Amino acid sequence: MRLPRLLLLALLLLLAPPALAQLAPAPAAEAGEAKAEVPKALASPRATMQTFLTEAVAAADGGGTAHLDAAAACLDLSAIPAPARLDSGRELAIKLKEVLDRIRLVDYATIPANPEGPPYVFDRDADTGVSIVIARAPSGEWRFTTETVAGIDDLFRSLEARAKVAGVAGSPANLSPSLWLRSKMPDALKKVGFLMEHWQWLTLALLVIFGVLFARLVRFLLMGPVSRRLDQRELGVPRELVARTLSPLGLIVMAIFWVTGLSWVGLSPDLHSFFVVIVKFLAAFALVRFAFRIVDIMSHVLATRAAKTEGRFDDLLVPLFRKSVKVVIFAVGVVFIADVVGISASSLLAGLGLGGLAIALAAQDTVKNFFGSLTVILDRPFEVGDAVIIGGSTEGVVEEVGFRSTRIRTYENSLITLPNATFISAQVDNLGARNWRRLKATIGVTYDTPPDKLRAFTEGLRELIRNHPLTKKEGYAVYFNGLGASSLDILFITHFETKSFDAAAKGQHDLLLSVVTLASRLGVEFAFPTRTVVLQKGGAAPPTQTYAPADAARVDADHRLGREEALRILGKAPVTTAGAPDASD
Repeated sequence: MRLPRLLLLALLLLLAPPALAQLAPAPAAEAGEAKAEVPKALASPRATMQTFLTEAVAAADGGGTAHLDAAAACLDLSAIPAPARLDSGRELAIKLKEVLDRIRLVDYATIPANPEGPPYVFDRDADTGVSIVIARAPSGEWRFTTETVAGIDDLFRSLEARAKVAGVAGSPANLSPSLWLRSKMPDALKKVGFLMEHWQWLTLALLVIFGVLFARLVRFLLMGPVSRRLDQRELGVPRELVARTLSPLGLIVMAIFWVTGLSWVGLSPDLHSFFVVIVKFLAAFALVRFAFRIVDIMSHVLATRAAKTEGRFDDLLVPLFRKSVKVVIFAVGVVFIADVVGISASSLLAGLGLGGLAIALAAQDTVKNFFGSLTVILDRPFEVGDAVIIGGSTEGVVEEVGFRSTRIRTYENSLITLPNATFISAQVDNLGARNWRRLKATIGVTYDTPPDKLRAFTEGLRELIRNHPLTKKEGYAVYFNGLGASSLDILFITHFETKSFDAAAKGQHDLLLSVVTLASRLGVEFAFPTRTVVLQKGGAAPPTQTYAPADAARVDADHRLGREEALRILGKAPVTTAGAPDASD
C-alpha cells in the first residue's frame, strides 16, 4: 500500500503547480503603473552620444570588451538576430566610431539634451543616403536607430579612405581582427561580390579548410593516448570504436575553431547570424553523437564483462541499457539543439504540452512496449541465447531484447522482431530453460517375434538407458504396451540431462544406433505397415504358433541375455552371475 501512496503523492506534486497557476488570480494592474527608470547614459541624444564616444575611447585605451559592450548598448540592435547580436554589436560599434571620426568633431553642446524631443540627425551621407540618427525608443531610452545600424557597413566603406578629423581621441579599430585583416588586403579584394567582399570569401574558405585540418590533427593526436589508456585498463575496446568516438569530437573542435575564426571574417550581422547558427547546430549535433559513442563504448565494455559471467540476465540488460540511455540522450539533445538554434526550450515544451493528448494517443503502443520490456526484465521469461516458442507459432533463439522490441533468430536463419507488448499476454515456452530433454518413441517389432526375444530386447533397451552417459537413470520407461495393426509396440521413454540441443541430438543418435544394433544381435525385426493374406484351399486351417508360459528362470535368462548384448554393444564386459541359468537353456 505504501508504493501506490507514494506514486499518488508524486502525481499530485507534478499536477499541483499548473493547477494552482490557473486558479491563482492575476495581479491587479495599478492605475498609473510606474515605468522603468531610463538610465542616465541613454536619457537624451546628448547623453547617448557622449556615452558612446566615452566608452569607445575607453575600449581603445585598453579598457577591454566591457567598455566596447557599453558602447554597443547605445545601438538599437533589435533587428539583428540574437545569435550574432553580441559579436556584431561590438563590430558595428567600432565601425560607427571610425565613421564619426571621419565626419566631424562632435560638439556635445550642439546636441539636444531634451529627453522628450524629436529624433536627432547627426549627419546624412550623400553617397550612400544613410543618415546617422539617434531616436527615442518606446522604453524611453535614446539609441542609434536600426536604420542607422543597418547602414554602418555602407558608411564605413564609403568613408574609409577619408582622413580622420583633427582632435578625435582613441580608435578601437585595433580591437577588431577583421578590420586589421581588411587593412592588409589589396583594394581589388575589398570590392563587394556576392553577398560580401572578395577577401571575406577567401578568408571564409581558408577558415573552413584549416578547421577540417585542425579537427583531423586533434583526432590523430588523441587516438594514441586514448587507445593506450583503454588498453591499460584492459577494457578490450577495439580501435575502430575509439576512432568512431573521436570523429564527432573532431567535429566539435572544428566548430569551435570556426566560431572563433568568424571574428576575422567581419561578416554582416545577418550572414554572421546564419553561419553562427549553422556552426552551433553542427557542434550540438556532434555533441549528441559523441554522447552516443560514449554509450557504445560503455555498452561494449559491459557486454564483454557480461559474456564472461555464467548467467545470461546481464546479456539481456546490456542492449536495453544502451537503447534506453540513447533515448534519453536524444530527448535531451533535441531540447539542447533547439535552444542552440534559437528556439526557446520553454516554448518547445509548451508546444509538446499542448499536443500531449495527440502524443499520448500515438505513443500508446510505445508505452505498451515499454511495460513489455519491464515484464521481460522483472519476470525474466527468457534470456539472450534461449530457444523459445512465442505464442505457439514463433520459434527461434533470442538474440537481443531492446527498449521497444525483441529480436528472435529462427532456425531458418531469418530474424523476427516482436514488439515487447506481446510478452504481456502471449504464452512463452522457454525451451532453453529445460534441464533435460525428453525422448519418446514407439518401437514396433514384427508379430512373429517370440516372447523370450521381446523380454530380452526390452531389458536390453533398459540397460542401454542405464549405461548411457547423458540419460537420466530414473523416470525412464521401456514396456511392451500395445498390439498395433502390423506391429508389437514397445513404449520407449528416456531423458537426456543436458540443456544443449547439440548434445541431446548426439545422445539420441548414439542411443538409437545402439537400439538398432541390439535388435540385430537378438534377431528382432522392426515392423512396418504390412498385410498378410492367407489363401486356404479346403481342409483344416494351417497350424498357428503357440508359446508356453515362461517361468521365473526363463524370464531372468531372457533379461540377462538382453543386458549382456546391450553391454557388448556399449563395449563393456557383461557380468555373469554364478549359478544363473544360461540364456540358451
